Amino acid sequence: MSYSRPDETWGYEPPEAAPPAEGAAWGETYPEEPTGPRRPARPRRDAAAGPRPRARADGREDHTLPPPTPHLIHRLPALAVVVIVAAGLVLGAQMERPVYAAGIAVLQVAAVVLVTWVRRIEGAWLTVAVASALAVGADWVAVTWQPVSLLPVTVLLALAFAAAVAGQLARRTHENVTESLGFTMVLCVAVCGYACYIALSRLGSAPPAMYSAVVAAGTAILAARAVDLVMPDPRINRQVTRGAFGIVIGTMCGTASAAYAGLVIEGPDPEHAAIGGLLIALIAVLSDLACGYMSASRRIDGAGTAPNPVVNAAGPLLAFAVTGPVVYLLSAYYMID
Repeated sequence: MSYSRPDETWGYEPPEAAPPAEGAAWGETYPEEPTGPRRPARPRRDAAAGPRPRARADGREDHTLPPPTPHLIHRLPALAVVVIVAAGLVLGAQMERPVYAAGIAVLQVAAVVLVTWVRRIEGAWLTVAVASALAVGADWVAVTWQPVSLLPVTVLLALAFAAAVAGQLARRTHENVTESLGFTMVLCVAVCGYACYIALSRLGSAPPAMYSAVVAAGTAILAARAVDLVMPDPRINRQVTRGAFGIVIGTMCGTASAAYAGLVIEGPDPEHAAIGGLLIALIAVLSDLACGYMSASRRIDGAGTAPNPVVNAAGPLLAFAVTGPVVYLLSAYYMID
């Protein structure tokens, strides 16, 4: 008896080919979308105005984003301050020393108040009091001390540092005491920098060199600010509303103006004036830029900012103050032929 195995392929049929994919590529059409009134296009934002500030979930503006470029009117006070301070330092040196010291004192108080307003630290009253008292003492010794020297100004600066430390320890709260003490010392150095112009004006052969140095600092700041008006971008930093081209062009213009002043003014050698002018212009431009960084730091911390005219006016005042000791040393020991 034989046994045949049933055919296991019975009833099995290969699967049919898959149908073609349905879609517009095979000639089928889709229903058209309903037509209706289109939404009006949003107006384009001017690129010079900076990025549009975005709001947080609670509806407040996000202070960590880059700020927009200030309005043109808010940037003009800096130009006026540069012209007034530079002209005052040059023309005032030809007046009586007490009158010159009184004008310097006005610049010192304005620099202390405006720069403190820009940064707004804890215990600001102590900073203003110590720096103002130092301004009066430094101006007095710069006018009356014989012979002309920065030694008494340096001694008063050391006493001001000690007074600032004692005042910080006497505060009820010691919050941010290190930052407040450091900022107070910076303003004390700036105040003494203005007193250097008074002492320098008393030296017989140094004032002509001082004139070329002040012209270099003023031209550098003025050129940097003027370039920022027409070329605010690219910025030196996303959070600081200052253009990179202005910093470079301002330093070059300050160097050139110092060299030209060395040719016109009798006293400084043009080569020495150009080298000294390069150093002075660079310090002046960077000191002016420092106020922009201080304002940006305060805004990123969430403490708000000072008004734009205040920030722009504080920069040149701080710049001429910081360059004061450099102008004294270069004018008295290097730029004289």
